[in-house]
Amino acid sequence: MAVSRIGIDFGPSAARAAWVEGDRSVLLETLTGHRFIPSVVGLDRGGALHVGDTARRQLLMWPERSAGNLRRHLGTSQRLELDRKRFAATELCAVVLSQIKDHAEERLGHPVSAATIAVPCHFAPEQHQAMIDAARLAGFRVTQTVLEPLAIARAYELQPDALPDEKAVLICDIGALHIEVTILGQQSGRWTVLSTAQCGVGSELIDERLADHLGRAFQREHGLAVWPHRKTLARLRLAAEWAKCQLAVSEHVTVRLPELITLADAPIDLVADLASEQLALLVEDDLRKALEVIEIALRAARLRPQQLHAVLLSGGGARLPLWADLVAAHTVLRPVLQPAPEEMIARGAALLAG
Repeated sequence: MAVSRIGIDFGPSAARAAWVEGDRSVLLETLTGHRFIPSVVGLDRGGALHVGDTARRQLLMWPERSAGNLRRHLGTSQRLELDRKRFAATELCAVVLSQIKDHAEERLGHPVSAATIAVPCHFAPEQHQAMIDAARLAGFRVTQTVLEPLAIARAYELQPDALPDEKAVLICDIGALHIEVTILGQQSGRWTVLSTAQCGVGSELIDERLADHLGRAFQREHGLAVWPHRKTLARLRLAAEWAKCQLAVSEHVTVRLPELITLADAPIDLVADLASEQLALLVEDDLRKALEVIEIALRAARLRPQQLHAVLLSGGGARLPLWADLVAAHTVLRPVLQPAPEEMIARGAALLAG
């Protein structure tokens, strides 16, 4: 049976899509082997819009010609300026969604007519509608939105009728820009959102902490500041992101950036060793903020940690063990974590789409 509807996670930094084959979800993989598309749009020097890795690199180098975190502008009258050209957020979101549609149709070999798009709990009705408008601009004929925590619960195969009485589920989504904590209960066999809270701590903030650490270490060793050099900063940021991903699976990593700066025609390399313990110290204050969000969500739901039936983690940031350790220490339960937590929203949206 041909797939006609896909599920989409349109995140602030990356967009993913999935569909259902039989009883399982299949994540979209582009022809170049990537399982996500950066939700960044750039304007090239010829005046054309482009999406993906090239736009993401451009955002680091030339932010005046690029736009990221597009969905936060949905439902507002604010227009985004790229190199003196102005665009509505729905237009730019539609460019990303069109890219997803094209890749899905290339993979499936037939047109994809509809999408179910996951959105955060804090989205207002006008933001839901703006996301639907963007999907329609991208060529999707029929669309609907679902709440991200419901998609996550579905991806983890957790059904509301399986929830014991007086119990709840805590979902901690560690995204690129925010941590969002949602507590779900059940009423008449359906999920109900008991509370939700978020803070501006995400995996991109860890990238910034690591990049700053690497830059200061380089300055201490060589007496040279990297901050005035835009290209150098972009390389540091990409190296920091790579190091973070490595520390998710290893205790130590060595960062090597050849010819980071050239002084008097002599190139100077950056070589730095990083350990997971160092990373934990760098983000210590951010971890406290994340704990506060969990406490806020529990208080708003009038629950104690002992009343939680399960704790689910999602988002790319959840790959770092320090988050699971933090949540486990605070909620008494060891969080459930899939091997690719960043894919759970897209997979759940696909399963909810049917």
